Amino acid sequence: MGKIADEAGYQRSLEWLVIKAAMLDDPLIDESAKTTLRAQYDLVSEKVKEYRRGELAAKFPGLKEQYKILGWSYQEMPSQAEREAAVTEAPETPPEPPKAMPNLSGWLD
Repeated sequence: MGKIADEAGYQRSLEWLVIKAAMLDDPLIDESAKTTLRAQYDLVSEKVKEYRRGELAAKFPGLKEQYKILGWSYQEMPSQAEREAAVTEAPETPPEPPKAMPNLSGWLD
């Protein structure tokens, strides 16, 4: 599994974790399947944490040093200023002109 790309991917990962947690709690699950699922769960859980830490580090740059001290990994993300600059630099597309409405009253004549 690679990085979580955006907020929608983050939300999907959280939903996946909730579903798989219920499966891991099932006492009837096969032990080998449980071991495999637990490894996947741990990986996705770590990626979710890295994504959230990356968001916080982008918002509060001082956290990068704290994460380094703690030995925590985080996902590199553009800072708030870079994201705002990207939004303002994006070319704005003009709205489409309204389409001509056909004149249907001709059949009344």
